[in-house]
Amino acid sequence: MAYLFSFCILLGIWYAGTLFFGANLVPTPTQTLACLAELTTTLNFWANIAITIFRGVLALGISVTTALVLGLAAGRSKRAMALTGPLVAALQASPPILWITLLMVWVGTGSKVPITVVVASLLPPLFATVAQSAAVVDHRLFELASVYRVKRSRILTDILLRGIYPSLLGGFSYALGSCWKIAAVAEFLGSSQGIGARIYWSYRMLNMPELFAWATVLVGLGMAVELGLIRPLRNRAETRTGTHA
Repeated sequence: MAYLFSFCILLGIWYAGTLFFGANLVPTPTQTLACLAELTTTLNFWANIAITIFRGVLALGISVTTALVLGLAAGRSKRAMALTGPLVAALQASPPILWITLLMVWVGTGSKVPITVVVASLLPPLFATVAQSAAVVDHRLFELASVYRVKRSRILTDILLRGIYPSLLGGFSYALGSCWKIAAVAEFLGSSQGIGARIYWSYRMLNMPELFAWATVLVGLGMAVELGLIRPLRNRAETRTGTHA
């Protein structure tokens, strides 16, 4: 019921925008859906969606893997934190527009720009989550593992990864929700393909129905990820946190 209420409010705001600015600038939902239906009949439409999804998934995988490797090391070793901390802090201090500009100069447009920008944006918070969680894992567990000569692989999986699991799920859900939006921004400026690129070209051609259609696709993708993946992950993380508490 709450979703239906929110949807009705959104439609009301949309129609109000059409009445205020005119259909040439803010096409009606009906015009947008008609344009979207026409776009879905082309292979180019599905190809651009697939490209954005591929870039987001690849960048997310790189970010999570790198954050796990560096974060676990930094969380358990002050020397590792001293080596990796400043680098990650520099990444966090650099806005996405800086990476987009530099990469467009260095490598031109293409998949390298959005993938690198997403990794540079997601890695710092994921690293911080993993490092902080690894640092507070009960040290007595490691002492027991040493006494009983537990294999390092078991220490990694049964102590470290299990200890950071609830926090990692929370960080992963944040990254999962952010990667599509960051990728679209990078595609808008630094790529000729993808949802963000199609929004850019619709804007350049002042094709407002198509621009709103692609914006609807991006919002729909975000909602699907939120309801289908992120919310279950958050619920699971909260359950695990409550269980450990």
